[in-house]
Amino acid sequence: MKNQLTQLSLTTRLSISFSIICCTVFFAIGLLSYHNMQHLLAKQRDQNLTARVERIEIFLQDQASFQILVQYPRLYENMLGKEDNLLILRNPQHALIEINPLKVAIPTMAESKTITFLDNQSEFATTRLAYKTVIFNNQHYQLIAGTQLDEAQSTLDQYLWKLILYSLLGIVMASLLGRWVGLYLLKSLNNLIEQTHKIQGTQPHQRIETKSTTVEVEQLRSAMNAMLEKIQINYDQLARFSEDIAHELRTPLNNLMGQTQIMLMQSRSPQELEQLLYSHLEEYERLSKMINNMLFIARSEHSDYIIDKENIDLSNLILELVHYFEFLAEDRQMKFVLELEKGIQIYGNEDLLKRALSNLLINAIDYGFENQDIVITTKSTADYVDIEVLTKNIFIDKQHLNHLFERFYQIDSSRHSKAKTGGLGLSIVKSIMMLHNGEANAHNSQQGVVFRLRIKY
Repeated sequence: MKNQLTQLSLTTRLSISFSIICCTVFFAIGLLSYHNMQHLLAKQRDQNLTARVERIEIFLQDQASFQILVQYPRLYENMLGKEDNLLILRNPQHALIEINPLKVAIPTMAESKTITFLDNQSEFATTRLAYKTVIFNNQHYQLIAGTQLDEAQSTLDQYLWKLILYSLLGIVMASLLGRWVGLYLLKSLNNLIEQTHKIQGTQPHQRIETKSTTVEVEQLRSAMNAMLEKIQINYDQLARFSEDIAHELRTPLNNLMGQTQIMLMQSRSPQELEQLLYSHLEEYERLSKMINNMLFIARSEHSDYIIDKENIDLSNLILELVHYFEFLAEDRQMKFVLELEKGIQIYGNEDLLKRALSNLLINAIDYGFENQDIVITTKSTADYVDIEVLTKNIFIDKQHLNHLFERFYQIDSSRHSKAKTGGLGLSIVKSIMMLHNGEANAHNSQQGVVFRLRIKY
């Protein structure tokens, strides 16, 4: 049954749900109306009996009128107008008045100074009785008035059938209207589905253009367009990544093939073959490093990738790296300028943070001008720590800044890079920062380009 319901369209589900709601509402209203009508009829019946008893009490106060009633009981019977009504005035010895055409058995009644109501029997009652003890000629009499329940029940039965008929008619009309409203309201959703089907995987730039008058469907359209925008960005990045990785792998493979083909054209000495093997080894190492970097980036992007962390003295970590790269900087007549805030402790993986900072320092040395300073600055706030590497007099066009940390992204259109990280150095930096709940970015200052690592506490 559940599987059958899941196969129904949303319009059909809404129609069925609306019909069930209508049935429930109409049933509840009908039940309340029926009980209310039953209560009103019973109240009206008791009021009529009360009025009848009170009228007879008035007759008892007029001796002449009462004598006429006793002598001509048919007169009052005609006044009642129906054979199902009764009127009895009696005491234990005899009855002064007894109008009881249907010969209803009267149960034993206790004395009551007020009008009291009861049925002629506890089960399957046929007559509603009202009685009161009155004093006439210094004697106690029971004044009893009654009416049959059949008339009220007949009225209730007629009311019930009409209620059922009108409720069924209302349910049918409401269900039809509900389906029509559902079709109307879901028309925009169906249009959205049709437009979505038209979007092809080979055309990621397509968007859902038709706007909807329904707020929820319009929100869904906006959300889907936002999703398509992200898919397009990822699609473009994947296409660019595939192209870049093909280029990066093609270059060393072509070098290996070309060198090997040249060496095979004629006999070579052992020294030349050894030199070729060393050249091949360098290319293999480059390929291996590139593949390892790609694997690291791919693994770090998984949310379940866990790294070991510990408290690290940031100043000591930077001083250790500066001492290591100092000789490379001196080869290009460059020097490091440190502006470090003392006592900064960060919680992270020391090896990964060294790797991230090393990539930034290598970039600064490789792309910086000779005889220029590389400024390393640390700043701390209550929420985060900033590590900035400034390469003086080097500026990057604004259009490139947001793409620097993408895989294989190169500013040089010729794709030639002298970097030693296989075009993945800054991508690795970004991945390491993500593992530390941080971020990496670049911006131009008045002195030059600044690469900033922000690690949150």
